[in-house]
Amino acid sequence: MLDAVELPPTFGWPNERLLYLLAGGEKALVRSAESAEDEATVGARLVEESQLSASDVLIGVAASGRTPFTVAAVRAARELGAFTVGIANNPGAPLLEEAEVGVLLDTGPEVIAGSTRMAAGTAQKVALNLLSSLTMLRLGRVYSNLMVGVQVSNEKLVRRGAQIVSLISGASPEEAARALESAGGDVRLAVLLLRGYDLEEARAKLAAAGGNLREVIG
Repeated sequence: MLDAVELPPTFGWPNERLLYLLAGGEKALVRSAESAEDEATVGARLVEESQLSASDVLIGVAASGRTPFTVAAVRAARELGAFTVGIANNPGAPLLEEAEVGVLLDTGPEVIAGSTRMAAGTAQKVALNLLSSLTMLRLGRVYSNLMVGVQVSNEKLVRRGAQIVSLISGASPEEAARALESAGGDVRLAVLLLRGYDLEEARAKLAAAGGNLREVIG
C-alpha cells in the first residue's frame, strides 16, 4: 500500500485501477491485527468480491510465504484469470508455488529473530518500488527519467511539473508554466502545446498513443 498509494500522484495512474487487500483491513495499518492473517476464507472472499479478471494483476506479499490470507487470495485471483505474482522471503514457500510468478527475496535470518519488519520488509519495499517504477516506465508514464504523469496537486508539484515541461520542450520556465496551466496541469499535454498542437489535437494524439508521450514526439 505504501508503494501503490504513490502511483497516482507520481505517474498519474488512476485510483480506480488500484486495489488494496490487507489482512485485518485498513485498520491494520495503525493497529496490528496478527490473527487476521490466518483467515484464508476472508482473503479468498475479498478477491471474489473485487471481481478480478484477466485484465488484472494481483501481487501477494508475505515474508513467510505461508500466510493463509495471502496464499488464499492469490489462489482465488488466479482461478478468476488474473495474473498473479507472489513475493516471499523463504525458499519453497507455498506463496511462490501458488502464484504464476514467484519472486524469492532470500534475505536470510533476521538480526532480531522473527522480526520480519527489518530485512524482509525492507527488501519487499525495494522490490515493489522496482516493480511499479519499471511498469510505469514500460507503460510510457516516464519520459527519459522524468515523471510526465505527475499530478500537479500542490504548489511544489506545479513548480516541478513546469520544470519537467521546460526540460523536455526547451521552453523558458515562464512559457512552460503558462502551457501547463493551459493544459490543465497535464505535463504531457503542455509539452505538445509547446510543440504547436492545439489542445484538442494534443489530447487526440496522446490518447492514440495510450498516453505515451515518447510515441508522439519520438
